Amino acid sequence: MKLLRRNLSLMLAVRYLNPLRTLFSVITLICLAGVALGVMVLIVVLSVMSGLQKEMESRVLALTPHFVLYPGDDMQRVRLSDEYVDWFALMEKIRRIPGVVSVYPQLENEAFAQAPGSRMTVRFNAIEPHNAGQIEPLKVMLRAGTFDFGEGLDQECVISATTSQSLGLYVGDSLHLTPVGSLDEVADIYAMIQNPLQTHENKALMEGVATLFVGAASAEGGLVPDKGKMAAVAEHITKLDPSKLRRSEEEACTVFFELIQSHVGGVPFSAEEQQRWQTTAQELAALDRDKEDGKAVKSINEMVMPMDLRVVGIYQTPENMPGPNVYLPLQIAQDVMGYSTDGYSQAQGICVRVADPNNMGDIEAQLQALLTPMKAGAEGKELRWYVAPWTRSFEQWYKLIANERVMMSFVLTFISLIASFCIMAVMFTMSMQRKREIAVLQALGATPRKIMGIFAWQGVIIGFVGAVSGILLALLVLYYRLEIQAFLASVGMDPFPMEAHGLTLPAEYDAATFAMQAFKAFVMVTLAALIPAFIVSRQDPARALRSN
Repeated sequence: MKLLRRNLSLMLAVRYLNPLRTLFSVITLICLAGVALGVMVLIVVLSVMSGLQKEMESRVLALTPHFVLYPGDDMQRVRLSDEYVDWFALMEKIRRIPGVVSVYPQLENEAFAQAPGSRMTVRFNAIEPHNAGQIEPLKVMLRAGTFDFGEGLDQECVISATTSQSLGLYVGDSLHLTPVGSLDEVADIYAMIQNPLQTHENKALMEGVATLFVGAASAEGGLVPDKGKMAAVAEHITKLDPSKLRRSEEEACTVFFELIQSHVGGVPFSAEEQQRWQTTAQELAALDRDKEDGKAVKSINEMVMPMDLRVVGIYQTPENMPGPNVYLPLQIAQDVMGYSTDGYSQAQGICVRVADPNNMGDIEAQLQALLTPMKAGAEGKELRWYVAPWTRSFEQWYKLIANERVMMSFVLTFISLIASFCIMAVMFTMSMQRKREIAVLQALGATPRKIMGIFAWQGVIIGFVGAVSGILLALLVLYYRLEIQAFLASVGMDPFPMEAHGLTLPAEYDAATFAMQAFKAFVMVTLAALIPAFIVSRQDPARALRSN
């Protein structure tokens, strides 16, 4: 009370805001409610949007490695094989980098999934059964069953909720999976068998291999065929389209070409080499197209390994960023894809997970320092390592989510600005209604600053009380958000449907966001009160007293 007596403007502002005095004080209460509701809506929507963004980001990062390391040449990726690099030892070195929490092989592909009465194309990923760093982030999305594959030797799988719904499968059911080793190879084989035998179509080639030793000169150690005949056979072989050759034709042409290359310069063919050439020529001439086509089709079956898998778990993928349809134990996935043949263990790359995917520091540079170029294949082709961070792979998606939140904040702030103009109109109306009272104060010696302070204090009080009330209301709404959502959903007005995402309505309690929205509302209301206050403080008291 002492403070009010010392400050005339504040005392009158409080008296004008007293809800028991006049009708206009009821309007003031409406202004308070408007500010409080505006702040509440801003905080609730931004908190829910921020919670959704973080929840979706955490789920995407649970499905996505933070770094993918893979070898390749300048044209394409190649398989990572311990034939030319000890990638198990490399994984151990990567695990020792500070900030790295998990390292595991990358193995993924497409397949045809079939259940009684339905089928679909799915994407499967390999998972290491005892790699907690890979499995733990996935467990939060588990809806039924488990991610426990035991030793990883049994034919088991975990499927997504969408796959479960599409195929009508549940925990304990059997999924028939038919992975395709290489769709391009399958397409090439079917294109090849549409054409006749390429070697048989080339009459000059067939005649050349059949008559190579006719008229050959005798020499010590064997026969020396005519150089022109050998060159002609070699030329015909090089002109054949490799994509149209059956396997037997390719093997025969390889034998001919290797023998020719090893006898350049007049080196005689030994008896064993002559026999090998003639036997190969006879086998090539005796090839039957139907039989060779049958072998080609059978080779497709060798690339495709159907398998029946028992479903041990069902997990929920994010709606806007779907993960793999099926998870398989690593060894089962390697067997299915043929990545464990010829005694070599193979993968597509190395996946790395870090402690803080949003702040990876210099981990990428440390990974690059561990990776050195390598030689691969019989021809010794040089391969180099590529490092792909998740931020690069999902850059556009991440920007989209961030932009949605910024746009939502902008739209809501604009709505609050419109509300502040409404409050300005109310304050202006109230000031006009008190023109005579203000004129009396001016006649008694009140300065324009004192008069302006009355309405400025009203704006400050309304803004402060409304902002604090809005924060309290927002906390209350966020605390009971699930109950409110259930009620709105029951009347068909659910603003945040979560069923598609497989999660409950999240929210982030960020004190900085709460304070910022309350401060913005306070500033807008205060500024809205200053404009009518300035106008009223400059009125002519004599004219105001004479007016009705």
